Amino acid sequence: MSQLIEDEYDEFLEDMKNTLKKIEPELAMQAMYYERKFVDVEPHAEIVVEYNRRVDLDKKMFGLQKYGFEMAQEGDHELRVVGLMTLDTIYEISKDADIKKISGTASCASY
Repeated sequence: MSQLIEDEYDEFLEDMKNTLKKIEPELAMQAMYYERKFVDVEPHAEIVVEYNRRVDLDKKMFGLQKYGFEMAQEGDHELRVVGLMTLDTIYEISKDADIKKISGTASCASY
């Protein structure tokens, strides 16, 4: 029975990767869990957005300001983005063609 469950879990993760493309499945599952458990407040997420080389991160930060997030540059190609966000918001951010990957964590903290 355990192997069957593990196989189904692996298939589920693969489906999430195929659907969400650039968003790590673990982050997506955390965001969805807290969205469903605490319906009155958005999850608090701390994500790392990894961009392709030669991207102007100042312009990317300016574009993300509309969400009201706190942001900081990490290295030459990454932004750390913190704030209240749903999986839909993370997915919307991921549509930027210059993004390679989004990872991070979500929690129920709403500060």
